[in-house]
Amino acid sequence: MNAWLAFAAVLAAATTLIHVVLGGREIATPLLAAERLHAVPKFTLYYCWHLVTIVLAALALAFGLVATGHGSRDLALFATAGAALFCLWGLGMIGLFRLRIAHFPQWALFAAIAISGMIGLWQ
Repeated sequence: MNAWLAFAAVLAAATTLIHVVLGGREIATPLLAAERLHAVPKFTLYYCWHLVTIVLAALALAFGLVATGHGSRDLALFATAGAALFCLWGLGMIGLFRLRIAHFPQWALFAAIAISGMIGLWQ
Protein backbone atom coordinates (compact mmCIF):
# COMPACT_ATOMS: atom_id res chain seq x y z
CA MET A 1 0.00 0.00 0.00
CA ASN A 2 1.31 3.41 -0.96
CA ALA A 3 0.29 5.57 2.00
CA TRP A 4 0.78 8.89 0.17
CA LEU A 5 -1.41 7.85 -2.75
CA ALA A 6 -3.97 6.52 -0.27
CA PHE A 7 -3.87 9.92 1.45
CA ALA A 8 -4.38 11.60 -1.94
CA ALA A 9 -7.40 9.32 -2.46
CA VAL A 10 -8.85 10.32 0.93
CA LEU A 11 -8.26 14.01 0.19
CA ALA A 12 -9.91 13.66 -3.23
CA ALA A 13 -12.88 11.83 -1.68
CA ALA A 14 -13.20 14.55 0.98
CA THR A 15 -13.04 17.20 -1.74
CA THR A 16 -15.80 15.38 -3.61
CA LEU A 17 -17.93 15.35 -0.47
CA ILE A 18 -17.29 19.06 0.17
CA HIS A 19 -18.18 19.81 -3.46
CA VAL A 20 -21.43 17.88 -3.28
CA VAL A 21 -22.64 18.99 0.15
CA LEU A 22 -21.34 22.52 0.70
CA GLY A 23 -20.96 23.44 -2.93
CA GLY A 24 -24.37 22.04 -3.75
CA ARG A 25 -25.92 24.25 -1.12
CA GLU A 26 -23.84 27.38 -1.81
CA ILE A 27 -23.36 27.16 -5.59
CA ALA A 28 -25.62 24.70 -7.43
CA THR A 29 -28.88 25.50 -5.62
CA PRO A 30 -28.58 29.28 -6.08
CA LEU A 31 -27.55 28.72 -9.70
CA LEU A 32 -30.75 26.81 -10.40
CA ALA A 33 -32.79 29.44 -8.58
CA ALA A 34 -31.35 32.30 -10.66
CA GLU A 35 -34.29 33.59 -12.67
CA ARG A 36 -32.32 36.11 -14.71
CA LEU A 37 -30.04 33.49 -16.25
CA HIS A 38 -31.24 32.09 -19.55
CA ALA A 39 -31.85 28.33 -19.69
CA VAL A 40 -28.89 27.45 -21.92
CA PRO A 41 -26.14 29.03 -19.78
CA LYS A 42 -27.88 28.00 -16.55
CA PHE A 43 -28.16 24.34 -17.44
CA THR A 44 -24.76 24.29 -19.14
CA LEU A 45 -23.25 25.47 -15.85
CA TYR A 46 -25.31 22.89 -13.96
CA TYR A 47 -24.09 20.22 -16.36
CA CYS A 48 -20.50 21.34 -15.76
CA TRP A 49 -21.16 21.20 -12.02
CA HIS A 50 -21.92 17.52 -12.35
CA LEU A 51 -18.92 16.95 -14.61
CA VAL A 52 -16.75 18.32 -11.82
CA THR A 53 -18.41 15.93 -9.37
CA ILE A 54 -17.59 13.01 -11.67
CA VAL A 55 -13.97 14.15 -12.13
CA LEU A 56 -13.46 14.57 -8.39
CA ALA A 57 -14.81 11.10 -7.69
CA ALA A 58 -12.63 9.71 -10.49
CA LEU A 59 -9.54 11.30 -8.90
CA ALA A 60 -10.36 9.55 -5.62
CA LEU A 61 -10.89 6.25 -7.43
CA ALA A 62 -7.70 6.59 -9.47
CA PHE A 63 -5.52 7.31 -6.44
CA GLY A 64 -7.23 4.55 -4.48
CA LEU A 65 -6.64 1.99 -7.21
CA VAL A 66 -2.96 2.82 -7.56
CA ALA A 67 -2.45 3.04 -3.78
CA THR A 68 -3.73 -0.51 -3.36
CA GLY A 69 -1.77 -1.94 -6.29
CA HIS A 70 -4.74 -2.25 -8.64
CA GLY A 71 -3.80 0.53 -11.02
CA SER A 72 -0.90 1.74 -13.10
CA ARG A 73 1.45 4.49 -11.91
CA ASP A 74 0.42 6.29 -15.10
CA LEU A 75 -3.07 6.60 -13.62
CA ALA A 76 -1.63 8.24 -10.50
CA LEU A 77 0.52 10.50 -12.67
CA PHE A 78 -2.54 11.58 -14.65
CA ALA A 79 -4.56 12.22 -11.46
CA THR A 80 -1.67 14.15 -9.88
CA ALA A 81 -1.22 16.29 -12.99
CA GLY A 82 -4.96 16.97 -13.08
CA ALA A 83 -5.02 18.06 -9.44
CA ALA A 84 -1.98 20.29 -9.99
CA LEU A 85 -3.58 21.92 -13.03
CA PHE A 86 -6.84 22.49 -11.14
CA CYS A 87 -4.82 24.15 -8.36
CA LEU A 88 -2.95 26.37 -10.80
CA TRP A 89 -6.13 27.35 -12.65
CA GLY A 90 -7.80 28.28 -9.35
CA LEU A 91 -4.88 30.48 -8.37
CA GLY A 92 -4.76 31.90 -11.89
CA MET A 93 -8.42 32.87 -11.76
CA ILE A 94 -7.94 34.53 -8.38
CA GLY A 95 -5.13 36.65 -9.81
CA LEU A 96 -6.64 37.25 -13.24
CA PHE A 97 -10.04 38.35 -11.98
CA ARG A 98 -8.76 39.90 -8.71
CA LEU A 99 -10.90 37.61 -6.60
CA ARG A 100 -10.64 37.25 -2.85
CA ILE A 101 -8.58 34.18 -2.05
CA ALA A 102 -10.77 33.40 0.97
CA HIS A 103 -13.79 33.05 -1.34
CA PHE A 104 -12.06 30.51 -3.60
CA PRO A 105 -10.22 27.98 -1.40
CA GLN A 106 -10.50 25.12 -3.90
CA TRP A 107 -6.90 25.61 -5.02
CA ALA A 108 -5.68 24.58 -1.54
CA LEU A 109 -7.58 21.29 -1.68
CA PHE A 110 -6.12 20.51 -5.10
CA ALA A 111 -2.63 21.55 -3.93
CA ALA A 112 -2.82 19.05 -1.06
CA ILE A 113 -4.00 16.30 -3.43
CA ALA A 114 -1.27 17.10 -5.97
CA ILE A 115 1.50 17.23 -3.34
CA SER A 116 0.37 13.91 -1.84
CA GLY A 117 0.24 12.41 -5.31
CA MET A 118 3.75 13.69 -6.16
CA ILE A 119 5.23 12.29 -2.96
CA GLY A 120 3.44 8.99 -3.56
CA LEU A 121 4.82 8.78 -7.10
CA TRP A 122 8.39 9.28 -5.84
CA GLN A 123 8.16 6.31 -3.49
